[in-house]
Amino acid sequence: MTAQKRAEWLRDTPVAVTALRPMTLIERNQVRLQDYFAEVPGLSLISQGEGSDIIVIRGIATGTFSNPTTAVSIDDVPVGSSTALVGGQLHRPDLDPFDLERIEVLRGPQGTLYGASSLGGLVKYITTDPSVARLAGRLQVDTGIVEHGGISHGFRGAINVPLASDLALRASGFSRRTAGFVDNLTSDRSDVNAITAAGGRLSLLWAPSDQFSVKLGALHQRTRGYGGTFVTTDDRQVPIRGDLDQLELPGSGAFRNSTTLLTANVGLRLGWADLSSVTGYWRNTYSSDVDQSALLSNYAPNTMLGNRMKTAKMSQELRLSSPVGETFGWLVGGFYTHERSLTVQSIDAVQAVTAKPIKTFIIADFPTTYEEVAVFGDATVHFSPRFSVQAGLRYSRNHQDYAETDTGPLGETSPGVPYFTSSRSADRSVTFLITPQYRLGEHSQIYARFASGYRPGGPNGVSNLSQLPKSFGADRTSNYELGLKGESADGAFGYEASAYSIDWRSIQLRVVDTTSQFSYFVNVGNAFSRGAEIALSYRTRRRLQLSMTGSYNVAEFSDDPPDTVFARKGDSLPFSPRWSGSVSIDRDIPLDSNWTGFIGGSLSYVGQRLSGLPTNPQNPRATLRPYATADLRLGARSRGWAINLFARNLTDRRGALSITPKSALTSASSVYKTVVIPPRTIGLSAVRSF
Repeated sequence: MTAQKRAEWLRDTPVAVTALRPMTLIERNQVRLQDYFAEVPGLSLISQGEGSDIIVIRGIATGTFSNPTTAVSIDDVPVGSSTALVGGQLHRPDLDPFDLERIEVLRGPQGTLYGASSLGGLVKYITTDPSVARLAGRLQVDTGIVEHGGISHGFRGAINVPLASDLALRASGFSRRTAGFVDNLTSDRSDVNAITAAGGRLSLLWAPSDQFSVKLGALHQRTRGYGGTFVTTDDRQVPIRGDLDQLELPGSGAFRNSTTLLTANVGLRLGWADLSSVTGYWRNTYSSDVDQSALLSNYAPNTMLGNRMKTAKMSQELRLSSPVGETFGWLVGGFYTHERSLTVQSIDAVQAVTAKPIKTFIIADFPTTYEEVAVFGDATVHFSPRFSVQAGLRYSRNHQDYAETDTGPLGETSPGVPYFTSSRSADRSVTFLITPQYRLGEHSQIYARFASGYRPGGPNGVSNLSQLPKSFGADRTSNYELGLKGESADGAFGYEASAYSIDWRSIQLRVVDTTSQFSYFVNVGNAFSRGAEIALSYRTRRRLQLSMTGSYNVAEFSDDPPDTVFARKGDSLPFSPRWSGSVSIDRDIPLDSNWTGFIGGSLSYVGQRLSGLPTNPQNPRATLRPYATADLRLGARSRGWAINLFARNLTDRRGALSITPKSALTSASSVYKTVVIPPRTIGLSAVRSF
């Protein structure tokens, strides 16, 4: 585990963290975050149905358009924009797990070690390192049939090549098609929400000695969706037409997303300390088209909103830490990041049948920049072999610039005169960490964790309107947690449990000015999140594996937000289930000296949730019904082969991941867009390793 930026055993980490094995996800055909999020305690997901997923940990979220509350990193490089102006929490990489070493989900604020946007927690992707040990590789093909939809298929491959005794190269690639299952009645097209994805990774490791290593990585992934996954329903998720039908303009919800990441990780052991350098360059482009006919119904019956976003982000982190095993352990570091984003949004009148543009009403062009500098450190004192205390601090400051130019008849201040506005912001934050830890024995511990997180503020794009705020500040969370984790002496039984209380102060909330219809952010109100999480695993000598996860969470406003937010004290935060959990059972069955059969199943449950905060009081918050899904798997594996037959969502449930009124701003709506999980899928995969 590297949750604390040091290699340590999971049972020794005084953090609530779940480690996922990517090969297990691949065997179960769980290749996207929405396929496996319900198996992680405290993790929930808001899917927009347009290639945009919002990650929520422990209920810390306020809706679908805001600065991110959960941080994401790949090989310790932070990815994703830090600002809502370019969809910061929407456009995060959803990596195919085939060539990952593991996925770590850290629950609770992680502001001291991981900085901005880790209000609720962090998702870490760790890629597989090249190895000088031997030539090795793996190939996989899979296919599946989606009930009420089409056929999915995929191909994946990876190879590890030792180039010298101290030099190795690893290359991997994948291509997959996820079948659609939603029909667009407007265009009379079936399965419009099909998705294709392809990508690859190159990694070079040079380790001339045990004291020095350099790992260079290049990752690229592109994804294309041909239509939105949402179904047209009422506020109770009852379809207005057919079971999996939508009434949208042709191409509504179609998107393209491309991610490129370059990394350089350098490690140097100095004897008295270890030096680590992590350099990253992340580039992302995203485009989508969404039916927004209700928004400008007074001007044209059919309108489409186009989004074009591009972000380039570089980061550099240097860390110096004491060697493992010292009585007094310490870590100090510095961090710098700079991101520049270009965003263009347009609203066009389009033809109803073809969605071909007829007239452009507005084009909004708003570039932004974000720059942050931070210093951080922690120290751990081992008062005895069993008792230790860790304390840490982080100081961060950032500044941001925003400019907007609007053209078109609805954007210009007068014919031929574009609307222009610009603003900037700056803020600074201090986060802390205090963790007493007591080892109950060699294989178990109890810990308390007092930690904080922060989310940067930013400029508002309404600076020409003097009555509205030109910027908003950072908000912060403070976490008070008690945890227990460990395993039996033989490693057969593992357990982790935690109880927490999170205070969220000066929440950033998006509000809409009723006069101008401009949206902007303010810092108002407070909230809390309280709950408990548990994870159990058991492996018998007869090759039976059992696992169970569960979480209980209450996330509510603790005082009244302003009237423009349309929420009150005691209202639940958006998309946060009170109860969720999963149960899994797997059994290996020896077939002969070469082959082992396996059979298993999983059951996941996501409880009732409320939708996002309305921007119009005439649109009440919808209640998303609880749902449970069952998966089955059956197959056989040998030293070089694995064959797997799987069934996902066996009972063909219609679980909803989000619901949004079709006319969210200016008028009431009885029509909603509901994003649902895929129907029953049955498939087959085959893996060849060498």
